[in-house]
Amino acid sequence: MKRLSRTNLYITLYSKIEPLIHSYLKNKKATDLHGNFSKEARLIFIIKYLTSLNRGYHILIQSQKLETLEAQIIALTGKFQLDEGHKKNMEIATLNYWMNRLKLVKFENSDIYNLITSKLNQEEIYSLNNYNEGKYSYTLLDDNIYESLIGLFNSLKDNKCIHNDTDIITFYDAFTGKPFREIKKRIQWIKPKILCVYFIVRLLHLNRISKSNKSMILNNNQNLKNTNEENFWKIMEVVFKDEDGIPIYNGAKEYEKIGLTSLPAEVSIIDNLLIGGIKGPINKYDSLR
Repeated sequence: MKRLSRTNLYITLYSKIEPLIHSYLKNKKATDLHGNFSKEARLIFIIKYLTSLNRGYHILIQSQKLETLEAQIIALTGKFQLDEGHKKNMEIATLNYWMNRLKLVKFENSDIYNLITSKLNQEEIYSLNNYNEGKYSYTLLDDNIYESLIGLFNSLKDNKCIHNDTDIITFYDAFTGKPFREIKKRIQWIKPKILCVYFIVRLLHLNRISKSNKSMILNNNQNLKNTNEENFWKIMEVVFKDEDGIPIYNGAKEYEKIGLTSLPAEVSIIDNLLIGGIKGPINKYDSLR
């Protein structure tokens, strides 16, 4: 049985809430009240909801009271009040997410865990997906997933790393743990592909994509140690293409070129956007070195 991981938790959550949110926002009651939502608008809604879930999780950890739990559920699922079925299903997905996140930090004996499981007692309890590692896109791991995903998307465009025609739907699919079969378009990387490799490796070093892809681990020198490297670099091939429109193959070979004395040209672009972030910093506090 696979160890629980935050990547697994996020992938499971996306698989549960995405169809519910798409369905709700296309519901006649919602469109009559709010108008039609584009697919892009629905995806923004999804990552904002995940950000709110994470904020609620931290509030619950601090309070651990029933009234706080009830208030957080109302605040989150009130967005779906036009349809009781969707509202109930989002409540179940929300409680399951909090329950499984508490499991990750071994909080099964806490008061808040008991309150959540008690509310789920008559409902559906989700086990985390037993996903096939290496068969999903990258999963961006931040509590404020909205700020990080949108900030990263805008910063890469502003720095002319990705083609200006890249849309948020393509970028979303590349960084929210989508099965390969659901990836319809690739992000077009217009800088040298070694810089794309450096970008992905730095996200890994900063724990912003998962090391729990058990194909790759970090050794004490902050390098990638290979246990089943092919799966990890396959993701890059599936979600990125170069400026000529060719999928970015041979990530491992490009990675081998990166050393202490031979960094890619323009490496400061990646370092600066990951640390400082032009629009919505992905990581304000960690050091790359």
